[in-house]
Amino acid sequence: MKLYLKLLTFFLTLVGTEVFSQSSSLSLAGASHNINLPIEVTADSLSISQSSNTAIFEGSAYVGQGLLRLSADKITVNYSKTDGEIASIDAVGNVIFTNGADVAEAENAFYTINSGLLYMNGNVLLVQGRSTISGDKLDLNILTNVAKLTGNVKTVLAPK
Repeated sequence: MKLYLKLLTFFLTLVGTEVFSQSSSLSLAGASHNINLPIEVTADSLSISQSSNTAIFEGSAYVGQGLLRLSADKITVNYSKTDGEIASIDAVGNVIFTNGADVAEAENAFYTINSGLLYMNGNVLLVQGRSTISGDKLDLNILTNVAKLTGNVKTVLAPK
């Protein structure tokens, strides 16, 4: 029995920091992204507020730019006050983000167009092929395809 506990402790020491860590950095296989491509937004309804420079898309809301796809129950598009261009996008409820074959799900997301930074939080699940990684928060640089997952990180790596 002592040998079993020693082996289990040794295994968790080697693997535990990778499989059950609080933070994990990873590279994604998605295609490189061009932030200058047109952005398409669709939904069941649209509300516009000129005073706050926002457009709120609700009901099957969807944003597409190149190979990037973002869908949610509600998407708020924030426009720049200086040039009227889309500055950022907030997504709330059943958020799904795809870039090529990579898929991420969460409760909320915030995407800044010019920097290419996507922040997702709330029960984040990232699927890459047959492998999955989950956590509380995902910070993803869409331009470099580098991500960091934090908080209760757990991964399941499937062999090829």
